[in-house]
Amino acid sequence: RQDIAKAIAKAETAVIQANIASQKATALAAATAAVSTSSVKEIISTKSQEEKVGILNGGEHKTEDVEEEQEEEDPDISSLTYEDVDYHLSEMAPPFINEDQCLVPGEAVVRVEKAAENSRRIFAGIDIMASVDDVWNLLTDYENLQEVVPNLVMNEVQEYYDASLNAEEYEINPDVDREDEISAIQSISKTLKGAKLKQIGGAKVVGINFSARVTLEVREWPKGIPFVDETSGYDGNAERKRKLERYRFPRPFAISKLPTKDISMQSVLDDDGEFRMYQGVWRMQPLPGCAPDGGAAMRLTYAVEVSPRPYLPVAIVEGRISQDLCNNLLAIRDRVSSSVPVKN
Repeated sequence: RQDIAKAIAKAETAVIQANIASQKATALAAATAAVSTSSVKEIISTKSQEEKVGILNGGEHKTEDVEEEQEEEDPDISSLTYEDVDYHLSEMAPPFINEDQCLVPGEAVVRVEKAAENSRRIFAGIDIMASVDDVWNLLTDYENLQEVVPNLVMNEVQEYYDASLNAEEYEINPDVDREDEISAIQSISKTLKGAKLKQIGGAKVVGINFSARVTLEVREWPKGIPFVDETSGYDGNAERKRKLERYRFPRPFAISKLPTKDISMQSVLDDDGEFRMYQGVWRMQPLPGCAPDGGAAMRLTYAVEVSPRPYLPVAIVEGRISQDLCNNLLAIRDRVSSSVPVKN
């Protein structure tokens, strides 16, 4: 591990220093290759991810009339992958995505935030033309997650948790303080259905094959995690200083007035993997305003907090996780979409 960490750290400086220059050069080359100015801005992420969000207006997507502003035809960018656009250069998505916004079809949005003690909070989301139950059933099929998540080298179900609490029974008094909320969520989670998973994720980082191990306690929240406060009082500076706490899961990336379903994942206390702490939440919410006629639409988001071991450079870790999250969201979308029957 130490040798790998040293190699990564040594390569990291050169890679990141060269990264901005190479991306700018890519933008210039693309411009000279007759790619329209507006498209270059979008591809190289000069255009913020907030601008990629289509605001609903009367149930229809509101689009900008850009035909008069660009004489050249936009190129086909379907072959581009997430790796083609370094997220370090991107303007991040906003702290929350609201339910009155439809994300650009097929696009995953991502946000990265610093946290105390060399930790990170990473948020990613995508809209899928399927029902919440379709995605829920896929993500709770624990034995077959490796067939869905591209970067999973190993996925082993070590234990199943049976539910001892009715799905309609759990709730938290909205007037409790933060400490009591954390205690209540911990107590409730132990009564919910789920599984204990040992996973190994693999990736190539600066030319080096790297794997990260983690053993996760996964719990199913069919009514959503009862967060006391989701949006009001959000303070980005305070969030950056806040230490990671077990069972104080990252705030939801997606806000919804409609019922949601959540799946929490947290590294076990005695985990000896590459993360000092890893905890995240899958959130599934219906999007009736974004659904096609006769069909369904939902938003899938993942909010995760990670604190890597000291021998792992956090800049490399956050970049790898951000890329993998977007790839995972796209893979889930493709898997669900292929199994959803098309309605005439």
